[in-house]
Amino acid sequence: MKKTALIFAAILALSVNAKAEKIKLIIDAAHGGTDAGAKSANGDKESELCLQFANALKDEAAKNDIEVVMVRTTDEYKTLSERNNFKPEAGVKSLYISFHMNTESSKTARGAVVQYNSKAKDAAAAKLVAEKLQSSFNRLNDIGTVINENCKAMVIKNSEIPAILIEPGYVSNEQDLRKLKDKGIQQEMAMLIVNDIKQ
Repeated sequence: MKKTALIFAAILALSVNAKAEKIKLIIDAAHGGTDAGAKSANGDKESELCLQFANALKDEAAKNDIEVVMVRTTDEYKTLSERNNFKPEAGVKSLYISFHMNTESSKTARGAVVQYNSKAKDAAAAKLVAEKLQSSFNRLNDIGTVINENCKAMVIKNSEIPAILIEPGYVSNEQDLRKLKDKGIQQEMAMLIVNDIKQ
């Protein structure tokens, strides 16, 4: 009888833990519609590249049984309130990821940047994810990944759930741009993100 009770308790504990580990990923492809964002010298739009990275992450998350909410799925403009009005949910590990592309007047600037806001709600959780991504993204570039803890984007600093902003590279740099447009790189980054948020 005692053995049966112990087995039941173990199963119950596993069930509760599984529910607590449910992951929900909100993916924001920045810009869109009338707001194309930055453009490369060849006219590549930041808005289109953001959506490509967002879709790659959506597909990879689906393979790993992660619930996904896409802020936009087409070339449309969304207001700030539409882009991040998500609230914490009991028993759900939520994370908001906003994709942007970087640009500089200097064509030599390159590399990935991961941002969060250290004063935002659940900043500790966002910081942990940012640090994991920094380490993982370093596998995709040869100059390291920068972390900015003072992200000023409203969708990040006003977020009710842990939120990070990812800039995979610079559209103003030819070397970065080639990688940004590479479907294989987009998929590899998506795999790294999913592996890190599952840990």
